[in-house]
Amino acid sequence: MTKENILLARTSPAYAELYINGNTASASVPTGAEYTKLTVSGFTQGNVKNCAVSLENGDITISKKGKYFINCTFSSKLGTTDVIWDTAVFVNGEEAANLHMRRRFSTSGYTFNVTLFGISDLSAGDVLDVRVKHNNAGSVAITTEYANISVHRIA
Repeated sequence: MTKENILLARTSPAYAELYINGNTASASVPTGAEYTKLTVSGFTQGNVKNCAVSLENGDITISKKGKYFINCTFSSKLGTTDVIWDTAVFVNGEEAANLHMRRRFSTSGYTFNVTLFGISDLSAGDVLDVRVKHNNAGSVAITTEYANISVHRIA
């Protein structure tokens, strides 16, 4: 990173955070051909500067163009055994190619962790959200107990 980029990031910081702490409510995700937006009740707004968050929609809107480090962590359990679960960040309704994770949930009721992170060029007005899908023939109940979705402008 050049000195100019470091100075720009420091003088025009932008960051946002949504998190979940101790959720016990489950959500149902339909059969897995299409991604479903992760809408978990109980999102809390963390630190926010020069971005906007929606607690109801679980999304973050970027207000300053730049390179952003995006980090997502989830501790969740499923109501179904042996499910392959895909988690991805979407920008303006399109899957970000570098922000995707696949995880096999082998045991129902057991808490598994999913983490994904990467760097993306984002523009003012871009909206980020997290979506999931699975390989099960029927719908799957998921309980996201803890989560953190954060973005940090780095250049």
